[in-house]
Amino acid sequence: MIKPAHHLPGVSPNTKDRAMGVADEGTDERDLPVMSLIAAIAAISVVGLGFGHSTPLFSVLLDRYGASDFVVGSNTAFGAISALLGAPFYPRIIAKVGLRLFLVICLGIMVIPYLAVFWAGDRLWMWYPLRFIFSVGGAGVFAASEIWINGLAPDRMRGKILGIYTTFLALGFACGPLILTVTGYDGFLPFIVGAAVFSCAAIPLLFVRAPHVANEEHGDIFAPMRRFPVLFTSAAMFAAVESAMLIFLPILALELNYGVNVGARALTIYGLGLLSAQLPVGWLTDKVSPRRVMTGCALLGAGFALLVPLTQGQIWLLYAVLFIWGGAVGALYTVGLIVVGNTFKGSALASANTAFVFTYAAGAVLGPFIAGTARYGFGANGLMVVIALALGAYAWAARRSLGEAE
Repeated sequence: MIKPAHHLPGVSPNTKDRAMGVADEGTDERDLPVMSLIAAIAAISVVGLGFGHSTPLFSVLLDRYGASDFVVGSNTAFGAISALLGAPFYPRIIAKVGLRLFLVICLGIMVIPYLAVFWAGDRLWMWYPLRFIFSVGGAGVFAASEIWINGLAPDRMRGKILGIYTTFLALGFACGPLILTVTGYDGFLPFIVGAAVFSCAAIPLLFVRAPHVANEEHGDIFAPMRRFPVLFTSAAMFAAVESAMLIFLPILALELNYGVNVGARALTIYGLGLLSAQLPVGWLTDKVSPRRVMTGCALLGAGFALLVPLTQGQIWLLYAVLFIWGGAVGALYTVGLIVVGNTFKGSALASANTAFVFTYAAGAVLGPFIAGTARYGFGANGLMVVIALALGAYAWAARRSLGEAE
């Protein structure tokens, strides 16, 4: 079949409408591949558990080895940079070797440097290449798993399925640190357990059939971003706000005279809000225009960002604000991922999903830098104003895109 020249490969002629939230009725009437979806969601949940375990482990060990705040931060950022560099190659490799083998390879790429970190010890220069390689595999796992799930999810219930996916992923991240309460931070044991967790993620994938990714294109991940910049910016916006909060929310709690323990609990409350919102947001996106949901969540996030500095002396009000705020900001990623799956099909889906991971990584790199600059220039309250303005601008852009479609 000859494709119109003005359409991306794998994107139907009504793609623009679908990307702006217009439903494509009558699609995906086939039976739902339940076991394959369960396997992919189980695998990424286990990976989330491993990341939830490894992130605090790495930070604590770096601190014990005398690493400065700059070294800890730059080593973490090195992981996000690796995703930026590796992502453009993922679609080509997936098309050649298939999703299942690609996922298994990426898990192997993660396990080897993860174990090697133990032997690196206080030789901090070794942490950078090891963290880079580890994160190249991690980014590949996320890109491939989202291609797998988006490729199987029917349009009519994509929101519900991706809501389940993001819920279990967030749950894995939340439970990961609990492993360290058993293994501790000393010796080789936490590394052995962490490596075993990542390895176990491959098990459910061995017993189901992976979606086929057509080798029609070489996978230009920048073409979807150029065509739908507002859509892909949702991943960057979420990552930028999330990374800024992970770094500066505990500090903000101290500046509001709440103390260290409240700062830690504040992050937990923020994460619980993100976790709790995924299923309702996915369900809502199946019922109404995704762009309406995205616009509403961005506006809600902007409004609640401005409320954070006003909660001084009212700790439970702070927790309530952070809970709703976390859910609103986290919804940007979920809804964006739903629209990607509704919009791109066939060989274009691999490129689009990988582009989504790429823009997430870009936001994770830029977010802390922008947040730190905002705090330096305008103070703690200034940071929240900058975040509110950014989310408000995104809400305007999303609403404008919606108007073009409707």
